[in-house]
Amino acid sequence: MTNKSQLKYYIQLCLALLLWAGLYHVAKPATEASDPYLVAFLRYLVSASLLLLILRIKNGYWLPELNSKQWFLIFCIGALGVCAYNLLFFSAEALISGNIVAILYSFTPCLTTIISSFVFKTKLNLLSKIGIVVAMLGSIGVINYATPSCGQFFCSDIVHVVGKGEVYGILATLTFACYSVLSRYTSQQNVSALVMNAYAAVFGCLLLGGVSWFKSDFSVIPHFHFGFWLALIYISVLATVVAYLWYTNAIINLGVFKTVVFQNSIPLQTVLIGYVFFNEKIGLGEMVCGAIVICGVYLTNFALSYQRGSS
Repeated sequence: MTNKSQLKYYIQLCLALLLWAGLYHVAKPATEASDPYLVAFLRYLVSASLLLLILRIKNGYWLPELNSKQWFLIFCIGALGVCAYNLLFFSAEALISGNIVAILYSFTPCLTTIISSFVFKTKLNLLSKIGIVVAMLGSIGVINYATPSCGQFFCSDIVHVVGKGEVYGILATLTFACYSVLSRYTSQQNVSALVMNAYAAVFGCLLLGGVSWFKSDFSVIPHFHFGFWLALIYISVLATVVAYLWYTNAIINLGVFKTVVFQNSIPLQTVLIGYVFFNEKIGLGEMVCGAIVICGVYLTNFALSYQRGSS
């Protein structure tokens, strides 16, 4: 792959993560208007419909010809990366701040690396491991400095006080790590990113629909305010359809390790979005830790590129 084509996927990856960083702020009013089950179902009802339409326009068919193993893998992606992740994510957003959800999410690259090393039997060199740890520590610092009750790099009360919201956030992080690895493995079974995302969204939507049927009150839908529908458009179209396609393309073309380490930039982007659009303050601590995140991401990508070039 040429440097120019790689740059394309890096740009798509950065934009996808920017959209996900905004999700931590946009999801909050949506969860305040309804329960997490209904919000998650409506998100993927829109997303799955749009992805199927894109699949029909781009590839000329509604239903791809896949074998049973490929369908099973896509179903697993829908169950984990769509249904389970969204239920856990919106449940966490309803109970704790988006900043705390973001710090828990920052552990995704480490979990993904551990799982990937077993699935793909890939060894990381020491420098890349150091880069991942540096980026993770930087992301923790960004969120802790941005949390009013903390204001420093390490806060013992945040670590030790683990409630239901934190548990949901941790489980959401684990499911997204599994989604990343499953996406990479499924792509190796000759399944395109569009087909994978479209039918994972369909399976996930069906599962979410079943859960919300028993858990949610659908009669509240006509009473949702205009802000809720704006938030839903952002969540379902930009942060789901567009971002997931870009992210999956990055995983397929850049690899799992080089892609997931960029997720450490999400906490910093979350804080910056809050500062620019929601009048939230940003201090020197956040900026320093943000620079640490960037250094860790660069170090990891440099180490992985060197390892690939010398192998």
